[in-house]
Order: sequence, then structure tokens, then C-alpha cells
Amino acid sequence: MNEEQLLQAITHYPALYQRKSGNTHKGTFGTLGIVGGSEGMSGAIVLAGKSALKAGCGKVFLGFAQSQLPIPFIDSAPELMLKTARTLINQQDISAWAIGCGLGLSANSEEILSIALAQRNENRPYVFDADALVLMANFKSELSLDQHCVLTPHPKEASILLNCTLNDIQNNREEAAKEIAKIYHCWAIIKGQNTVVTSPKGEITINTTGNSGLSTAGSGDVLTGVMGSFLAQGMTMSDAVRSAVWIHGMSADILVKKGIGPIGLTASELIDTIRNIRNQIWTLTQQHNANYFE
Repeated sequence: MNEEQLLQAITHYPALYQRKSGNTHKGTFGTLGIVGGSEGMSGAIVLAGKSALKAGCGKVFLGFAQSQLPIPFIDSAPELMLKTARTLINQQDISAWAIGCGLGLSANSEEILSIALAQRNENRPYVFDADALVLMANFKSELSLDQHCVLTPHPKEASILLNCTLNDIQNNREEAAKEIAKIYHCWAIIKGQNTVVTSPKGEITINTTGNSGLSTAGSGDVLTGVMGSFLAQGMTMSDAVRSAVWIHGMSADILVKKGIGPIGLTASELIDTIRNIRNQIWTLTQQHNANYFE
């Protein structure tokens, strides 16, 4: 990113440069709990976990929706702490939650989600994605969500949440996002070209970063990890959702300019670029007086 692009990012997404300094420790930057990773889909929460760490979160726990851990540790990211989902959802020191990456649609997965929802701490932010959304559509009449929650469907998942066709979603993405936010009383996004972000009050923001390279397995898991990371670090829901969607898309745009995509771009390649963007923004504000941007 050139300096002009960085300055625009600082103006529109100021939360990205705001980071505590001085006497800090890993707890200063929050603890994220990620629940998902059923058998055969462990990679989903690993991608989300790596993304969360490199987006600035202090600690990340992965809760696998399996009876026992599939692996003792993540070789490529030993910093990630692993538990079974049933153990993790009872943990009390979690700053924010991300639920659904590779969760699966089994009876076990549904029970894990039900327990997590029943135990939901209304003072903690939650990101619900992927299979969690499909399961939630089955018992939406029993749900009690609020402004501390965000649903992050792609168009097909949005059609399941609203019990309509995919064409219904794509023909009016803004109204569909508003309807999800209204029914579920929370923040909602509909992913895709020009991702729609909606507040519980129906306020719409359209994101313009991103390209077809994001149409790849695991891309949504990276977004969920980044969003959860920002929430765990203390960003407001408004800042976290909008900033995560923007930086996720911008990372893909930068990689395409480097010739890494759109064809063959992989989700894991987004992660280091996301970290680099945030550090560039932070560095620029350090070079200037941060008060200049406020």
C-alpha cells in the first residue's frame, strides 16, 4: 500500500492503528475462543486461529468438535492452544468467541452449538459463521441474540437463514442483510463482491475491497478469525466488523497486484498480508502524531 492508501485506511478505519503500548502482556490484547473443526474439517479453525494471532490477538484457543484432539499441537502455529469444543465452551476467560468454522452439521455439532448459545455471555462479542449459521436456522425461534453478535453468511447460507432462494439473496443483497439483522437482532454481513455490512438498526455499509481470488476454500475462515481477533482486542462491533471485511479484501487486492492471484490464491496466503497491512498502518501513525488522525 502506498502512503495515500494508508492515510485513507487510517481515516476510515481508525481502530486499526489504535493499539495499547507500554506495560502490556498477552492478556492485554485479548483471548479468542474458536469453536469448530469437526472430523475432516480441522483446517478451518486452524486457518481462523492463525489469522486471529497475526491480526493481533494475544491468545487464541481452538475448540475441536471432536471427542478427542486430532493432533497434539499445530506444527505451523504452536502458539495456538488446543482443546475439545466441549471443554472450551465452559472456559470463563474468553474475551470474544468465533463459532462455526468447520463445525459440521452432525448431532454432536448441533449440541455443541446449543450449549454455547445457552451459555452465551451477553457481555462478550460473538461471531457466528459457516455451519453454525445453517444449524441456527433450524432453531431461530429459540435464539436470543443481540448487538454483541454478528452473523457472517455467504449468499447460500443467507438463503438458508431467510428460508428463501439464492436468487432472492443475490437480487437484493442489501435488503437480505437488513432482514437477517432484523430477524436475529444482531449485526449481519453478506459476503461476496461488495460485501454488505448491516447493523442491528439496519444501517448499511458496502465494502469495495476484494476480488475473485477470495472465492477459495478457507477464505471465510480467515475473515472470521480476523473479526474475532479484533473483537477480542477490544474493538467495538462496528469497528471490528467493518475493519475486518475491509482488510480481508485489501489483502487479496495486494496479492493480486503482486501476481499471487486471483487464480490459485489460497486462504492461507492472505494471513501474512493482513498482518503486514495492519503494521504498515500502525507504523505510519507512529511516524506522525497519532492525535493528527483523531
